[in-house]
Amino acid sequence: TNCMLQYSYEYQGNNGRLVVTPLTDRCVLTLVTAMFLFRGGNPLGPAGTGKTESSKDLAKALAICCVVFNCSDGLGYLEMGKFTKGLSACGAWACYDEFNRINIEVLSVVGQQVMEIQLAIKAKLKRIIFMDSDIAVKPGFGVFITMNPGYAGRTELPDNLQALFRPVMMMVPDLRMISEIMLFSEGFEMAKDLAKKMAVLYGLSKSVLSKQFHYDFGLRTLKTVLVLAGGLKREYPELPEDVVLMRVLRDSNMPKFTFEDVPLFMGMISDLFPGLDCPRVQFEALSNSLREYFVNGGYRSDEEVFEFQVNKSMQIYETQTVRHTCQVVGPTGGGKTLVIDALAWARGPAQNVTVKQWIINPKAQPLDQLYGLMDPETRDWTDGVLSRIFRELNQPLPAGRENEMRWLIYDGDVDALWVENMNSVMDDNRLLTLPNGERIRLQPHCAQMIEVFDLQYASPATVSRCGMVWVDPKNLGYRPFFERWVKQRCGSGKEVDPQFEDEAKKLLEMYDSYVQQAIDMILKGIVNGEAGAKLDLVIPITDIDLVKQLCCAFDALWPPPQKRADL
Repeated sequence: TNCMLQYSYEYQGNNGRLVVTPLTDRCVLTLVTAMFLFRGGNPLGPAGTGKTESSKDLAKALAICCVVFNCSDGLGYLEMGKFTKGLSACGAWACYDEFNRINIEVLSVVGQQVMEIQLAIKAKLKRIIFMDSDIAVKPGFGVFITMNPGYAGRTELPDNLQALFRPVMMMVPDLRMISEIMLFSEGFEMAKDLAKKMAVLYGLSKSVLSKQFHYDFGLRTLKTVLVLAGGLKREYPELPEDVVLMRVLRDSNMPKFTFEDVPLFMGMISDLFPGLDCPRVQFEALSNSLREYFVNGGYRSDEEVFEFQVNKSMQIYETQTVRHTCQVVGPTGGGKTLVIDALAWARGPAQNVTVKQWIINPKAQPLDQLYGLMDPETRDWTDGVLSRIFRELNQPLPAGRENEMRWLIYDGDVDALWVENMNSVMDDNRLLTLPNGERIRLQPHCAQMIEVFDLQYASPATVSRCGMVWVDPKNLGYRPFFERWVKQRCGSGKEVDPQFEDEAKKLLEMYDSYVQQAIDMILKGIVNGEAGAKLDLVIPITDIDLVKQLCCAFDALWPPPQKRADL
């Protein structure tokens, strides 16, 4: 191409660059030609294909300031106009992420605003009247929009907008080539062979493993693994390279797999890396601290379950080291809240880090009350619950509390309505953009966590941005709950008091005789080992909740021994 664009000398520091694949090449050619012809660029395609990153990387190459803004359906034309006005005056680029989430009425006005500036640059005007203001126009101004066509809550672009932007379809990134170059840049000498193995493993995982809503084997997951592998190689330079990569692939993917998929994935790992076995990275102080929490809380009964819960807390910690947004996924009654609370407590004694949790149910209030509302008449801004908490949490840490960690936990259903507004926070931009144009950066001392039943209504764009930890009730069962209740009823909660040992023994015998068979009959329809029809429940209920109800009813009808002594 014979296009010429001005180099802007915007200092951006020594930050990373993208791997240039044929897809990136084609995207950059189209975007540069569009800018040369006084048009904008429109990279579009599914999640995790590098649309926003390609636009930002082109800005880095030309040393231009590129401002990323995550669009939501709460944006009005006045806010967009204010944004465009400022960028035009300083000659910066705007990258509007998820542009087609804006309402169609606003989009057509935005098209007119962008066209006015583009025509002014084309006519080489220095100043124009824009939205009743006299503003400067610098020729470096450019607009890029990225879109996921066909996702829930998206609109079609109006014709006047489509004419202003050159589309680039970003479909399938070259995982093998990206892995190879990134491994070389991280210092691996066997990068060619290892990249091939990684691409094969991710391809097989997509096709062989079960189809779960929270699974993602795309570019973002791959990049996380590669960065983790580089860090591990520098930490343990004496380890062989294939052992380093095998260890990272295993440890970073295992947390999200369901009970049935674990042996399948381990089989694929052992086929690709035959004869290799390496223990997990040990965080001994943290592991001991977690064990102390579970023992003191009376959660240690079955050794297998005890190890499972310690392991899950460790997996959340490992996921948080590479992703600042983590989703703890699993059906009710699996112990999600317990493993999160255990990790929050254990980081204090083990790492001298005080963890504070702020818990929000995102579905408890309308979207306007969650993110805030701009009054259409008076243009007054009213803060939402989340926007206010988010701003407060990301203030600099006060003196004397430098070792504080703040977790914002969303405990509720995930759907495209509220979580899509968090997309720019969850990816590498780490920015919450509000409808009033405010941009709040997620600081290193803050992390986000989503505790959710499943991700049936989340878009692939959300799933690919988060670290996933699957907590399966099958691993927990309901016996540990009953045994802990017995310890609390007949002792201190940590262990049974010797004087009430007979009652505790009797309760466990009754459990063995009746509870298992009763739950099998109610939930599975199994009577005396033979499958029959399940019982119809008015309200669906989990096995652990049935045991919980039994324990509450028993406490009400036959008070604990300590209370009986007082009567």
